Amino acid sequence: MSILLIGGTGKTATRIAALLAASKKPVLLASRRGPDATSNGHPAVKFDWTVESTWPGLFENGHIEAVYMISPQISQPWVPMIKFVDFAKEKGVGRFVLCAGTTAAIGEDGMGRVWEHFIKSRVDFCVLRPSWFMENLIEPGVVHTIGKLGKLFTAAQDGEIPFVSADDIADVAYHALIDEKSYNCDLRVLGPEILTYDRIAEILTKVLGRKVEHVKLDEAGRIESLVKAGLSDYYARFVTRLEVLASQNFEKATGDAVERVTGHPPKSFEAFAEENKVVWLDS
Repeated sequence: MSILLIGGTGKTATRIAALLAASKKPVLLASRRGPDATSNGHPAVKFDWTVESTWPGLFENGHIEAVYMISPQISQPWVPMIKFVDFAKEKGVGRFVLCAGTTAAIGEDGMGRVWEHFIKSRVDFCVLRPSWFMENLIEPGVVHTIGKLGKLFTAAQDGEIPFVSADDIADVAYHALIDEKSYNCDLRVLGPEILTYDRIAEILTKVLGRKVEHVKLDEAGRIESLVKAGLSDYYARFVTRLEVLASQNFEKATGDAVERVTGHPPKSFEAFAEENKVVWLDS
């Protein structure tokens, strides 16, 4: 019996795959890249939320006991996701783990619709609601601005955010997928400290040995800068909306889900920066 990871090339799924492999759990990666997405010998199949003809192929090579899901970047993503849950349930899948986010709320448009469907369908589930990924700071565009310009641009102002590592998110997801008893709840997956981007810049300055400054943009300026960097207008507005919400302390929270589920405390941002400093220094 395999664990299916949808979004198999993503930050969390690749890490979950490694954890599953280490514990000798069969894993199947699913993404639009299909077999080209395979890594470390994990089998991979083609899958597209919006192309239902790709769905049956996930179940051709044996029983799938649990599915890890992330949202596609499309309008009304919950529509195909809910339909897929029903399809997978008919194929014998008994457990679903959804990586949503802070904004998810049961029954509301977005991942809240999928969350609500889990409950109505009486499947085992866990909805992960992580805060912002530390790994967003090692995306190519951000690496360039930090490494080459010594600047970190956001519309988050002085908002306080419990940044969390994808390693910790993956570890929580791993347990939610394989633990004998299903959690059947949501989990706020948070880092160990609440940070502003000013504090992030201070830590990067210390770790890199060079000045890094947080540049605070207004909403319009942030959207414009992201579009100039190559993002679509839709996605630039989406990212900026999250940053504006963060400026209002929407992300501010504390919690012990990482340690409670995994048995270890979440990684600090300073530890993350030390692990990844070569990425910024060599940019």
